[in-house]
Amino acid sequence: MTDTQLMFFTAIVDLGSFSEAALSLDISQSSVSKQIMQLEEELGVRLFDRSTRKASLTSAGEHLYQDAVLTLQQINHLKDVARRLSEKGKKRFSLMSLPVIGHFNFYIPIQLFETAHRDLGVELEELEEPEMYRRMNAGEYDAAITYYNPEQSAKNACFYPLVEDEMVLVCHNSHPFSRLSRITPQDLDDVRVLSMQKYTCISQFYELYFRKHQSNPHIVFRGRPESILVGAESRRAPALLTRIHTQTMRISNVSLIPFDPPLKAIFGIIFNEKSEHAEPLRELLSLLKENA
Repeated sequence: MTDTQLMFFTAIVDLGSFSEAALSLDISQSSVSKQIMQLEEELGVRLFDRSTRKASLTSAGEHLYQDAVLTLQQINHLKDVARRLSEKGKKRFSLMSLPVIGHFNFYIPIQLFETAHRDLGVELEELEEPEMYRRMNAGEYDAAITYYNPEQSAKNACFYPLVEDEMVLVCHNSHPFSRLSRITPQDLDDVRVLSMQKYTCISQFYELYFRKHQSNPHIVFRGRPESILVGAESRRAPALLTRIHTQTMRISNVSLIPFDPPLKAIFGIIFNEKSEHAEPLRELLSLLKENA
């Protein structure tokens, strides 16, 4: 039995399905299923009733769920204590990021930065926009990797651009829009579309863009990039995304149509100007630029 298996087990229960747990953990559904099967084999009981579409717990699963939660809490507590002991005396470097840095291949330069600064306890956290901007406004960070959003500027923050991303409309090749080389805001007025969650930078960029051009698309569903990509591929409705987001999945039979006038999003890094780590921040910026 491993803490990973327990984490998968509790995530499935909390989110209601194997597929949602896989999306949340950013791994394949088959990997989740395999780990749960191994856990069930070791425990000698079935944890889930697989005769229904929803991930329903068996009687044994219900009895074991709370113990699994408590065990995970204890394991995480031990890990946290061990980390603090091993890094006692180290200075802390807080690096926040939206959960998209893998799309930009930034994990390698961040790893190089950690290797070069073993005297710093680098804390990389992937956060959604609301928590990230709360931390930024409170000054509880050294650097944050995110899209530039003038609507969410923080005090004592300086933004350095790294990559330019382009907004696109993703639609199935059978849709009439797929024959267009460009799409205008007016083309989408009162048209059914899929969008990311309202709190995300991308959704806010689109909202400002359409408001500026007096267009009002009819958003019929909001979700993760993966969800609305699949929605566009399955002909549910066109999706409002960026080119970078479309690279996260193997999709077929869809067209990516740029906007006219163009709509760009700048991805970069925000430095806390009051951070005590001015020199390491410059090194991190240089490494990220080399990989952008």
